[in-house]
Amino acid sequence: MEALRTSVHPPGTTPDAYSDSATLALAAGVSLEHFARKHSLLPFYRTVSREGDAGQRDTYSVETIGYFGTRSSRQSMAIFCPECIKEDKASPRGFAYWRRSHQLPGIPWCVTHGCQLANSPDGTKAFDAMPFPEMDAIFEFSEPEFIEVSTNPIIQRYASIAIAFLNAEVTTPDIHAQFRIAEQAKKHNLRVCIQGKRPTLTDRLLEQVPKYWLRTLYPDIDKHSSTEFFYPIDNVTVGVTAGTSYVLALASLFDSTEEALNYWQGDIEGLPTERKVQRSFGKDYWSSTEMFKLYVEHRGNYKSLSQALTISPSYLRPQLIAAGLPGLGLVNMNTTARAVLDFQTGMSLEAACESNGASRDEVEKLIRIGISKLSTAINEISQSNSIKGSSHQTDDD
Repeated sequence: MEALRTSVHPPGTTPDAYSDSATLALAAGVSLEHFARKHSLLPFYRTVSREGDAGQRDTYSVETIGYFGTRSSRQSMAIFCPECIKEDKASPRGFAYWRRSHQLPGIPWCVTHGCQLANSPDGTKAFDAMPFPEMDAIFEFSEPEFIEVSTNPIIQRYASIAIAFLNAEVTTPDIHAQFRIAEQAKKHNLRVCIQGKRPTLTDRLLEQVPKYWLRTLYPDIDKHSSTEFFYPIDNVTVGVTAGTSYVLALASLFDSTEEALNYWQGDIEGLPTERKVQRSFGKDYWSSTEMFKLYVEHRGNYKSLSQALTISPSYLRPQLIAAGLPGLGLVNMNTTARAVLDFQTGMSLEAACESNGASRDEVEKLIRIGISKLSTAINEISQSNSIKGSSHQTDDD
């Protein structure tokens, strides 16, 4: 990539001035948005838009393309098909290339050859060179597991819908996506809200697909308890999540790919245009005494707090961090928390960590979040002083 940057960008350009996506688009002679749509996984991961009209793909921002354009969310491996590489090398072109369809999460087979896809042990660094026949390969599943996964009707439907999403020219507004999935889930007697006793979409999926396959998409699935709201999947009916979960929902709730896509892309007339808000949290709420008491009551556990407030943890987390209330669910209260308390009372950070057997990195992380509100205030004061200084200088001139 560094050599490519040097050849396509103006002399003297700093290395970070252009994203990988922008560099590749320029080298290919196409617009950045065209590159994102046709040569990245962005259409799959961003298949649901937070804003915009149905039927029109929103223009991707440069920042969004820069972040998602040349990477796969949560991906740690470069994935390839050995048969595709052989065919590529034997073709008049003479070289193999990485296919974006091979990088889609949850599809362990090549849609052309049907064989199990391989992972490069070099991880994503393998993308820096063309794939070649002698590449080392790591396979996700044993032969019996692969047969079970590749013949599962839900997973087959998931693969077909995922490919359709990848090649789609339209996005679906989040409010329409939530409504469509929720209405279909209700027909299967599934819960579509955070609290409740009915089974969830996750419960249904665990009955339909092998858990070891689902774990490749959601490593935390082993922590799921029956009827518990599992946000990475179940959030499709209450919030915005990754394209993976929408594809899974459609694959689970319909009997055919055609039926699922027709429903997903159907007429929008009659669909809601405004979201029902059960409770409005004002900007000051997160720093209020009420919130502090609730935070203490739930021992700083974001998951427990989100359930009590019936909101998504992904929304709750940044609000509480901004208020200086870090998540304590995974914090060791006997080591890390004690070290923070000792530091606050005057002990040096090094001594506080050593005396409590705490990780300095974990303690520093907790302290940084705790002083985030102070940091915000200092930044605003500094900016205000800069503006005043600039104003005075202008007056003098």
